[in-house]
Amino acid sequence: MNCEVKICGLTRRADAELAVELGADYLGFVFYPPSPRFVPVERLAELTRGLPPRVKKVGVFVDAPRDEIRRAVDAGALDIVQLHGHEDADFARSVDFAVVWKATYDVSFPAARLVCDAPRGGSGKPGDRELAAHVARFRPIMLAGGVNPGNAVPLVRRIRPVGIDLASGVESAPGIKDELKLRELFRNLKGLES
Repeated sequence: MNCEVKICGLTRRADAELAVELGADYLGFVFYPPSPRFVPVERLAELTRGLPPRVKKVGVFVDAPRDEIRRAVDAGALDIVQLHGHEDADFARSVDFAVVWKATYDVSFPAARLVCDAPRGGSGKPGDRELAAHVARFRPIMLAGGVNPGNAVPLVRRIRPVGIDLASGVESAPGIKDELKLRELFRNLKGLES
């Protein structure tokens, strides 16, 4: 079973480099000022310069204006825009300059992937796991909310997402990734290959 990994809420270059070294498929950067994981657009190049192109950069936005999202995509060469607020389908369609993911359980939402998360992203609380498993039968999902090194493998086996999305589950403090937790996560995920 294959499962992609997004390490989100990155604020330090060393954490981004470690995530890439360990095998992360996606690096997530939060462009929502109230978040303790907020990164100003101006810092994105410093955090991602020279990283291998196989690793995709995801910008997380909460009810941001389309022009602001466009500026961030252009400034940071983001590959994916993750909408995590009250954005509707028309707004998602208007973001035609990047791949769009959306935090929702709505199988009809026009996005490349659905992020099945807790009501408040980055809280470390689990979302609706049963609903996520249902949605995963119809759409590619990233499972978020309360995923950590200890529960990642059983959750992937049960829910069958295309990927998992972790922030607080691999941190020692908001925005500060914990090297031991990151290493444990990727070591445990090797068990999915057997």
